[in-house]
Amino acid sequence: MISVFLTGVLLLGAGWYVLYGKGWMKNLHCKLWFAQEYVYAGGQAQIIEQIENHKRMPVPVLEIAFRIDKGVVFTQMENAMVSDYLYKRDVFSLLGSQRIRREITLKCQERGYYPVDHVELRSFSVFYDRKYAGEQKVDAALYVYAGRVDVSDIIMLCERLMGTLQCARKLYEDPFAFHAIREYTSTDPMRVINWKASARTGEMMVNTYDSTLTQQVMIYLDVEDRGIYRQDHLIEEGISVAACLAQRLLGQGLEVGISVNLSEPVRIEPGARRGQLRLLEQMLCRINRKERMTAYQDILTDLPTDAFPVFITRDGKRNQDKIESFLQDKYGLWVYPQDAGERTAVSTGRNLHCVVREVTAY
Repeated sequence: MISVFLTGVLLLGAGWYVLYGKGWMKNLHCKLWFAQEYVYAGGQAQIIEQIENHKRMPVPVLEIAFRIDKGVVFTQMENAMVSDYLYKRDVFSLLGSQRIRREITLKCQERGYYPVDHVELRSFSVFYDRKYAGEQKVDAALYVYAGRVDVSDIIMLCERLMGTLQCARKLYEDPFAFHAIREYTSTDPMRVINWKASARTGEMMVNTYDSTLTQQVMIYLDVEDRGIYRQDHLIEEGISVAACLAQRLLGQGLEVGISVNLSEPVRIEPGARRGQLRLLEQMLCRINRKERMTAYQDILTDLPTDAFPVFITRDGKRNQDKIESFLQDKYGLWVYPQDAGERTAVSTGRNLHCVVREVTAY
């Protein structure tokens, strides 16, 4: 009798091994997503893990593992490991037709783009003598925007240099920029007739208006680091300045564009349309300092008509002459990040104004 019982147990165990090995991943779905589309560097984000078992068979032990770039860290590092990436492993136990959701908090230390494109699934037999593995695709990504810095001094200087752009060259007339009254001609439309002045003088008189230029700013950002010792903090300061400057200027109704000397130079033309800031911020997130960048002079081309240029580069010795040559007789602003305590004197021409920003290495 005992032998029959043991034989039944062995057959049942063997059947379970076969059945579980073939069906443990059937109708088992792992979903992974970030609760936010973006956060600013230094902030926190949440990543959601959701496991769904849409079958009657339970999954007693299930490990879910994924990796992400190590510019972020988990606030609770249990079951996490840092090497070339930040690795995370969580253990679940699911009954049949069960869903489990967990929320993991991340501290976003560095600017960047953080995708997660797959998760690894592992399970084990009842006695842990067999391991089963699988993989599922996910589509999760988080943008960590550049840290916010104070650019009030740069904004004030931009406003002073740009001024109120009015000129006689007619791009379009501004009905709020009144200029003078003159006699009517046959080419004047009825809407510009000043009826009170016409009645007072006895002759048809019309209003005239100044033309107002659309105000544009073009940012030329240098992210090349040719020195023996890497100065990532200066590059990051330049990226933060570009992001915050774009945010402030777009908020004031100006059109803003940017050109960056990446391995393949990127250029976004000036605009103020909805989504322009998002486009600029996400492009800056994707800058990888480890790539070999092109020379700064390669992007000093094609200044849009009537656009005010802002140059951001830490390499003054190499790039100042190139900036001044590019400007010719136009006005421009140069933002010059430098190491704190190692301030270098800067002498520029009358049409190029320089703002030195002292940066402390982190």
